[in-house]
Amino acid sequence: MPAVLTVSNISKSFDRRPILKDISFTLHQGETIVLMGKNGVGKSTLLRILARIMACDGGQISFQNKDLLKGSPCDRHKLLYLGHAPAMYTTLSAKENIKLALTLRGMTVGLSEIQNQLNYFGIGTQSNDPISIYSQGMLQRLKLAYAELVNWNLLLIDEPFSGLDTDGVGLVETALHRWKEIGKSLILVLHNQSRAKEFGDRILYIQNGSIE
Repeated sequence: MPAVLTVSNISKSFDRRPILKDISFTLHQGETIVLMGKNGVGKSTLLRILARIMACDGGQISFQNKDLLKGSPCDRHKLLYLGHAPAMYTTLSAKENIKLALTLRGMTVGLSEIQNQLNYFGIGTQSNDPISIYSQGMLQRLKLAYAELVNWNLLLIDEPFSGLDTDGVGLVETALHRWKEIGKSLILVLHNQSRAKEFGDRILYIQNGSIE
């Protein structure tokens, strides 16, 4: 399968303390990689670097044969990052936030389709409420609804099961299986070993700044 993402010798330090050292791996089309490791080893930092939200100290990243570090924002149009926070406007409603985010990505999606996804993920009755009142689990559901509407080839998602009840966990599991079945590529940060084995084609353990 062709390579979707190639990461070469990525390094990152905070206050001269190395967090990531020469991180290298390749993600292929339709493959899911799970990042694991203790708290603070740099898993979330690596995702943010791949999403170009955070700068790295050195290395190279190629996404669909385009240089992400030197290229334009258009080069990562088919890449979607979902971090711990939803990165949306707290004063806007769920429906307004998704509509705005899709518009910024150049996508035209009707409000009825957005509402349908919010209904599916269990927050449809509060789709017009400002997301400032949402619980962590509701924000997770909001991010999943958004991911279903975006046309992405690579999803970077940090701890997708965090804060969810049993029904929410089931929705995430269904979404991940569906995305894998249709050949999407994913990089997940997980802490649960059994889930990592269930969803990951490969598990990369980060320890002492390197992949073990």
